[in-house]
Amino acid sequence: MITSDTLPIRICPFEALPTTTYHRIVQAREKVFFLEQHITCPDADDTDLRSIFQWIERPGRIIAFLRIIPPGIICKEASVGRVLVDREFRRQGLCRKMMRSALQYIETTWGPCGVRISAQAHLERFYASLGFETVTPPYEEAGIRHVGMLLHAKTRP
Repeated sequence: MITSDTLPIRICPFEALPTTTYHRIVQAREKVFFLEQHITCPDADDTDLRSIFQWIERPGRIIAFLRIIPPGIICKEASVGRVLVDREFRRQGLCRKMMRSALQYIETTWGPCGVRISAQAHLERFYASLGFETVTPPYEEAGIRHVGMLLHAKTRP
């Protein structure tokens, strides 16, 4: 068993990603979103082009991924999406480690702008444990029940 402490997080804006890394990211997203969750909506979108990618990998394989979307792209706040952990590596703290890193990156890069997510409803408590508040009733997205959640901008003294 691996632990979240032993694997470094990599972070890179889309335009600086090596093509082989992007290919492995697409493979990981297809594995989780298409093959496992049976989502048939397009995955790669124009938002990728303006996002910062964050991932954890084992040699030749992405095992956790998310994208950070700057404020003003899809909403006034920053956003985090396409969050995944390979089934084989779940329940080892990788998602929490990735989310904390993403929130730190957002705070450091754009200041206290708030973070909005569209969370799969079964993960609502997990995101609430990171400080997110549910701000919408449940809705269907890509055939899966979701809720809108917001991490309010922190005020600085």
